[in-house]
Amino acid sequence: MFATLVAVLGTLAGTVVAGLMQHLTTTRTTRAATAEQRRRALAGAIPELLAALVRHREQQYLKIVARSDGLADTPEARQARYAARSAVTSAVDTLHMATADRELLALAQEAVDAAMALGDAPEAELELAGLRARVAHTALRTAGARHVYA
Repeated sequence: MFATLVAVLGTLAGTVVAGLMQHLTTTRTTRAATAEQRRRALAGAIPELLAALVRHREQQYLKIVARSDGLADTPEARQARYAARSAVTSAVDTLHMATADRELLALAQEAVDAAMALGDAPEAELELAGLRARVAHTALRTAGARHVYA
């Protein structure tokens, strides 16, 4: 009788251990899959924002050149600038959904602020504003790559 009881307890213990091991393996696999999904989301969000910033700066430079050439602002040009600005806003929203990393979000905000300031920079400060925008863009690109491939 004692031997039977020990055998039953051993079987139950083995079942519990096997179940626990399966649970741990499933949890580990789920965490790895979630981490990979987050990495992929970030790998898409960073380039999306960088591209939107480039388009926005392009529109701002076109506005600056047109103004220096004495050309009037057109509804089409304004619409293109608004679309570029909206793309930046959407890309920032996507980045916020992909990460909560404060450093990365701060760098993104600096890149956005620098790109937005470009169009309002006085002629005498235009070169400095452009440099600030490019430096902020590079900092975001570098940090983004570091986060994606860490």
